[in-house]
Amino acid sequence: MKEEILLLKIHNALKEGKDYYEATRGNWKINKGRIPYIQYVAGVSDGKVVCAFQPSKWEIIEEGSEKGRKRFEGTEAPLEILKKLQNTEEKVLKKFGRGSAVAYISLSELNSIL
Repeated sequence: MKEEILLLKIHNALKEGKDYYEATRGNWKINKGRIPYIQYVAGVSDGKVVCAFQPSKWEIIEEGSEKGRKRFEGTEAPLEILKKLQNTEEKVLKKFGRGSAVAYISLSELNSIL
């Protein structure tokens, strides 16, 4: 099974006063088919990986202007995951497309660039 880390740019939500968890948990336009493979979700602010969480439950917003977007509930990821992401930050951040707030990296790829 392919295990992935979802990377999300959260600097705008942080500027709105949200904490790391609320800024990272949602609401995001992500591929529903990838949700079963997402083991961790990392928040990126101003070019730095600042937090990581382990989702336990995903929700799909059913109505309103955010319809179809996804959000998770979860807990902080192990510190080891956050440190791995921070230690490989330069390469990890290249996963973002131009102007995109969402990116993915597989756990095996993360481990191979360490």
